[in-house]
Amino acid sequence: MNLSSVTGGSAGLTAYIRGGGVTDGGYIMSEPEVALYVNDVYNARMQAALLDFAEIERIEVLRGPQGVLYGRNAAAGAINIITKQPADTLTGNVQVGYGTWNERRVKGYLSVPLSKDGKWAFSLNGIVRARDGGRQYNATLDRKVGKEDFQGGQFDLAYKGDAVKGRLNLFYVHLNSDGQWASNTVTGDDGRIVPLSGSYRTVLSPFPSYTTVTQKGGSLRLSADYPGGTITSITAYSRLKDRWGEDFSGGVYPSMIESTGDTPISLFERESRSKSWQASQETQFAGSLADDLVNYVVGLYYFHEQGDQDMNSTIFFAPSTTRFHAETNAWAGYGQFTFNVTDKLALVAGGRYTLEDKSLDATLAGTPAISRDHYEKFTPKLGVNFKPSRDMLLYASYTVGFKSGGYNGLASTAAQLATAYRPETTKAWEAGVKADIGRTVRGSIAGFVNKITDRQETVNLNDGGFLVENYNVRISGIEAELAWRPLTGLQIWGNGSINRGKYLSTDSAVGSLIGKNPPSLPKYQGTIGVDYSLPVGPGTAKLGADAAFRDQYFSTPDNLEVGHVKATQLFNAYAGYDVGPWNFQIAGKNLFNQTYWTTGFGFSVINPRIMANPRTMLGTVKYSF
Repeated sequence: MNLSSVTGGSAGLTAYIRGGGVTDGGYIMSEPEVALYVNDVYNARMQAALLDFAEIERIEVLRGPQGVLYGRNAAAGAINIITKQPADTLTGNVQVGYGTWNERRVKGYLSVPLSKDGKWAFSLNGIVRARDGGRQYNATLDRKVGKEDFQGGQFDLAYKGDAVKGRLNLFYVHLNSDGQWASNTVTGDDGRIVPLSGSYRTVLSPFPSYTTVTQKGGSLRLSADYPGGTITSITAYSRLKDRWGEDFSGGVYPSMIESTGDTPISLFERESRSKSWQASQETQFAGSLADDLVNYVVGLYYFHEQGDQDMNSTIFFAPSTTRFHAETNAWAGYGQFTFNVTDKLALVAGGRYTLEDKSLDATLAGTPAISRDHYEKFTPKLGVNFKPSRDMLLYASYTVGFKSGGYNGLASTAAQLATAYRPETTKAWEAGVKADIGRTVRGSIAGFVNKITDRQETVNLNDGGFLVENYNVRISGIEAELAWRPLTGLQIWGNGSINRGKYLSTDSAVGSLIGKNPPSLPKYQGTIGVDYSLPVGPGTAKLGADAAFRDQYFSTPDNLEVGHVKATQLFNAYAGYDVGPWNFQIAGKNLFNQTYWTTGFGFSVINPRIMANPRTMLGTVKYSF
């Protein structure tokens, strides 16, 4: 799994699982293959800053097609971020921190019971964070860039009765930053691609990037027990305002286009203004039948999203404007039944029926682009679970995933924009084993094969525009996880995967991706980590480190060298000390300051790469009560 920011602006969050993700996340029409949830609520436009202020209880990662257990269809996987519920006792904490680029932060959490029995409680948490420029230096504007100001907060009201439970969650986030800065590149005499400025931490564009995002919303979760099960209702709403601007050329010297002057110029300016909102309703029944012979989950799901976006671009001094209004209405019924044949053997059968209506009303350079499209699909799931012992599970499954068609926000003509690309279907086979070895070791290993029909891929047209084509793709891999607790307070853990993927066929007239590698699919990747706590004096010392290794991969489906991300080896660590109610910690990421980039594309003299974060450090002091 890989979480990263989208390439439009600097605030959106996207995820990749088993080679599935999204490549045009800065547009209101984009839909990811990996669904992102917060407290079981699907969020089509999740902001990365949410991970910073929320009091996260756990993160659930589901690999492979999802749709028979909850929420929206997901062709490649789902990530569900579960935040902490209000406690039945008075508790809270206050944290202050200081870090790289003069980062300052104040973060707090407070949970208060509202009744003597603790059934009613509320909580508040929030953060105020600011940092100066310094992530990169703009030589043309002669200033450090990367400045950021962020405020976020969350309110929770919970009722925890014996048979009835409820939770109201409200959130607000606001980010104002320098945005994202591209580094233009050239091919040197030795054939290597290098930054035009001489360093990825030095950018040249005279165009001032920016990102401003405001997102707010809430959800209401109600559940009630009935004989043999629980009914749950989840109602959610959120609204997003997003403004960003960036020069994707990264700055070009005039001589590169046979012009005069010494000051770099911008050749690919793009600015976006968008407003969107989404609402969803889910009703779910979960329980057991016939003395636990059958366990079931069945539900109904509705999702609506609509938004408006103005996109102004100036490419090689030629201005153009695209305006979008897009709507999605999705209905689904889903269910999964587990038949416990014996204490050791269980058979799983499930399915989902999806109906989706999409509409687009747009203009590109004044030319209308209008489309109305309908999609429907039944996607089954079959599986078998076998427990040869109490500590071991063998499993195998066959699942079909679905992602509806849509519209290409990166189109260069109105005809391309109005022509919906086809939906994609994933047939996924997976088998694996999970086991506890003694009391100290827990591990798992799984193999999978995904055959994807009509996968939606974005192809560079080499003029600032992009075309979405449908390809048949095969992706396979082996994944493993291991956790070992050899001593009290010590955990050694690791995970890794080996992956393979190829584009197989297409009915596209261009067909430029055949035989190439799908994006964001390294042949191998893995992480090894250690966490250790031990008594020292009146308190407890905590130490931890991890090393993440990832093979080279292509960030774009055309496999251009400018989008080729080299192999990376990243090292992170932390050290802390707990004494009474106090916690002191210092943490560092990318400790050896490896320079690398997350993506790149190119045409003509425009060949930008987007730099990943260099070494960052953060020291915090937290008081808990």
